[in-house]
Amino acid sequence: FFSSEKEEHYTPTDDIFHKQKIVRYGTDVRNIQLPLEQRAQAAKNIGLLAYTGGTNAGMHASEYIQDLIAILQMPNTSAKVRILVLQGLCGICYINYSNQNKVKELNIAHVLIAFLTEEEDSSPANNSFTVAKFWVCYLLTVICCNNIPYIKLLYELGGQRLETKLKFLSSIEWSGWPDNYAEVLFALLGFHHV
Repeated sequence: FFSSEKEEHYTPTDDIFHKQKIVRYGTDVRNIQLPLEQRAQAAKNIGLLAYTGGTNAGMHASEYIQDLIAILQMPNTSAKVRILVLQGLCGICYINYSNQNKVKELNIAHVLIAFLTEEEDSSPANNSFTVAKFWVCYLLTVICCNNIPYIKLLYELGGQRLETKLKFLSSIEWSGWPDNYAEVLFALLGFHHV
């Protein structure tokens, strides 16, 4: 009835579990033969694993940060692909100072500010680009969390254009979000004048 051998207890947060899945999804991210949307979905999955797997998972996920940024920099990338990649980066950087610094070194601020401040048309299809900008605000908030040097960098890089865009985005309804991250970022960067 009872086994004499001690069974290994399986927990989904085991480092090996997360590492294997991160490597598998990382292979998909780097596979240029796959459709871009499938690669972006793999990026999101890496972020989820990094978020749920703690420091070790974050370390394994950091190997793919440059690949995710490269996808964001591709011309004419759809809003859906951008959102998936941004979600992945949010998970990878969430409360992970090492990964926050890695994205900083890879100049993601330039990429995100350019995307955030680019002009768009007012067509209904553009709603997905607004949601992508919401994700940019959230990612920038995640990266700025407890990272004063990054806050200073964003403030210097973004300037008046970023302040104007954040003010506009903070005036939009952020339905379904726990917070208005454009407003949070606006305050974090010191644009909020009392």
